[in-house]
Amino acid sequence: MSEAVFRLRNMLERVNNFHLSSSETCLDILSAVLERKGEEDVVILSKGHSAPAFYVTLHEMGFITWEELLTFADIDGLPSHVARGLPFIEVSSGSLGQGLSVANGIALAKRADGKGEKVYVILGDGELDEGQVWEAAMTASHYGLDNVIAIVDRNYFQLTGGTEETLRKEPLADKWRAFGWTVIEVPNERSAIETALDYAERIKGRPKVIIARWEK
Repeated sequence: MSEAVFRLRNMLERVNNFHLSSSETCLDILSAVLERKGEEDVVILSKGHSAPAFYVTLHEMGFITWEELLTFADIDGLPSHVARGLPFIEVSSGSLGQGLSVANGIALAKRADGKGEKVYVILGDGELDEGQVWEAAMTASHYGLDNVIAIVDRNYFQLTGGTEETLRKEPLADKWRAFGWTVIEVPNERSAIETALDYAERIKGRPKVIIARWEK
């Protein structure tokens, strides 16, 4: 067990393991993205219920203390979903399905300003049930937003059960390709995600999605 997983489990034990599983599968994704984020890049944690993983990652990076982690979900402590004002967070999250639409707006604004900074969006696979995600996928492709990089935490479960039993997602890669995206499929491991991000950032003219499949 990694140090990050150990801290995450200890942190959430006192709050009935709030979204523990979906936070564990987001740890490597968050650490890979936050470590490479440039000053003007934007990170949107659209699956905001994975906030515990975000806080543990901040702790690993030296932004918050262990004592602060233990305030998670307290009235005056760390919020249960990420909120604007926290390090790296420019977009609050809560309702699922909105992050990719927000990313498109930011990417279009950067283009209008002649800037090319990247917009990373972290989505849950259960979140893909939201129709707005696919409207946003179509929009990003239409405008050729190559500074948008989506990462899907493909862990195969959601709040009410398995993703394939709740609402089938596969063939997931083909669905993204049909919307005009470049698709990169990797195991949900930090080194593989970093390599995928390197590759995605070199592709021009179209949005990119990394499907990080949980195989542990």
